[in-house]
Amino acid sequence: MKKYIIVALLLIMGISSNAQKNEVKLDIFDLIAFKALDGTYQYIINEESAVGLSIFGSLAQKKNIFNYREDFTITPFYRQYFPVGAMENVFVEGFFAINNGTGPSDDGLRTVKYTDGAFGLAGGKSFISPRGFVLDIYVGLGRNLFESEGAPNLVPRLGINTGFRF
Repeated sequence: MKKYIIVALLLIMGISSNAQKNEVKLDIFDLIAFKALDGTYQYIINEESAVGLSIFGSLAQKKNIFNYREDFTITPFYRQYFPVGAMENVFVEGFFAINNGTGPSDDGLRTVKYTDGAFGLAGGKSFISPRGFVLDIYVGLGRNLFESEGAPNLVPRLGINTGFRF
């Protein structure tokens, strides 16, 4: 897990060193509903596209139906925005989520740790105030590709992010 955090920080520093427009956000939906921290950094390339990185960590001690199965996820993404008319700030996102956690073994008799990678798509809308406050609402779904024992087949990507553009 420490390796993922170090790689994420290096990636963020490399991207932000030449950045002109940046967003830093926290997913309040995950914090309230699932007892998890999900932070996002996003670099605005131009009015139609952006790249970013989300880092998710579960704070829940016990797993129940209202928790993600993932303990830690790092998700690089690319967003394509629609900058005009009624579609202004609506986006489609492609992502690859490297996720790990615990799940049932193939025989269902024990719990195993897993690491897998999911490719997926999401869509949503951004609201941006004149002073830089940002609210993102999005929903999406990815499929784990490597069929690791204990890993779920599908990985959700949903949230309500709040933060700032600078």
